Amino acid sequence: MCRCRLILQYQPRREPMKATLTRREFLRTSAGMAGLVTLAACAAPVAAPQAGGAQPASEQKLLSFAWWTGGEGANRVFQAAIDRFEERYPEYEVNRITAPGGDEFTTKILTNYGAGTAPDAHGIQWGPVWAFAHKGILADLTPFAERDAGDLKLEEMWEAITGMLYYPAGSNTLVALPRETFGLYMRFYNKELLADAGIEAPDQDYDAGNWTWEVWRDKANAAARFSGDRRDIMGANQGTGLWDLATVFPSLGLTMLSEDQTHYNLDAEAMQAWLQMISDMVNQTRSIGKPEETKEFDWGSSGKLVIQHDASWSIPNKKETWANIDWDFVPPPKGEGGHSNVPGCDFHVVNGSDYADQEGGWTLIKFLNNPEEDLWWATNMYGPPFRKQNLETWIRQVNEDLPKNGWQYISDMTAAAKPWPNVPFFLELDTIHSNEIPQAVSGERTVEDVVTSIVSKVDKMIAEFK
Repeated sequence: MCRCRLILQYQPRREPMKATLTRREFLRTSAGMAGLVTLAACAAPVAAPQAGGAQPASEQKLLSFAWWTGGEGANRVFQAAIDRFEERYPEYEVNRITAPGGDEFTTKILTNYGAGTAPDAHGIQWGPVWAFAHKGILADLTPFAERDAGDLKLEEMWEAITGMLYYPAGSNTLVALPRETFGLYMRFYNKELLADAGIEAPDQDYDAGNWTWEVWRDKANAAARFSGDRRDIMGANQGTGLWDLATVFPSLGLTMLSEDQTHYNLDAEAMQAWLQMISDMVNQTRSIGKPEETKEFDWGSSGKLVIQHDASWSIPNKKETWANIDWDFVPPPKGEGGHSNVPGCDFHVVNGSDYADQEGGWTLIKFLNNPEEDLWWATNMYGPPFRKQNLETWIRQVNEDLPKNGWQYISDMTAAAKPWPNVPFFLELDTIHSNEIPQAVSGERTVEDVVTSIVSKVDKMIAEFK
């Protein structure tokens, strides 16, 4: 899903992987941040698509496509997806470009836009997709989607997904298609560690309607184990970055931004209380580890983490790294606003530059989103499909391959998903938030002090944003 966030266990949502060699060199190195400077001054409308159709098979073209993944297991799925595309469209050979995720991927793509070497199509994360659209560097996909509506069938997708595909918010300008799967946040738990501690598994709390943030905290605190000052078992991990808080805000009955999108609601009383709870778990009960305790050691795959905050897209890798662990999952805990989740997909977009093969880029990302591929992605990535009619089939298939009690909760989680606000200043918001929020969690500064500082800076940034 790393998505520019603080994960106190330092297991990023999408673990960085080493860049692989592409079949044909495409991206060339750009100096420093020159591309970012160039793009910062760009505020044109979203680019219109170029005319023209796909190349005949006798004139095979090289189509460049960039993505990031959450590990080697997920990367193999992407490679297989591109193989399937090339089989279906032999007129194209895809130049496959991979890179670490998070800020590094976003910076690399922006730099290459500035240098005129961006790929024809590429993945892009929540937040940055609307920032890129605001800069005018993405192709307007509306004409393509209208032409190919019978194949694309956007109306079959969950509304929480399709609502994020347009920019500006509420307009009819399509700028992206969803990437991979619906994607959901989950709480993975080590059944053996809970049993050893004499603690009931979270599924019993969820079934009883009692799976709250307080119950999660109490289980994590009770399950943590120490030998003197040395940690033996970690109770839980929990991120406090924007992507993590996307499920926390609505679970507390809050929205991330005010209705007019001019105020950051991090200063709400319930949110500050939640942040204080996390800080206490880090610094007092120590059921959540500090970065220096977790940076070089994977507590989850080592069988020493009781309850893990992660997401459905981590499951392909867990099949390998947690193969010797008896694990399962439940939805995230609830607060006063009930259980919440996030439509945790990223996006695929087409380069809006004159040099890009926009028809080819559209052909590729449309293929990756057709109804048949939708179920294929969901089955291989263990995340819910984008199309509602594929959900029950998918649940049956993944449960046969990887039997887990948690699959029964997927319908609850998709129904609880709340879409992100389509705002162009997400990168700026994330930068301000991530620069200071670790200090509240570490105890270096008080939660109130950090929150007050972040909110004042965010609100000022929003007021001045153009």
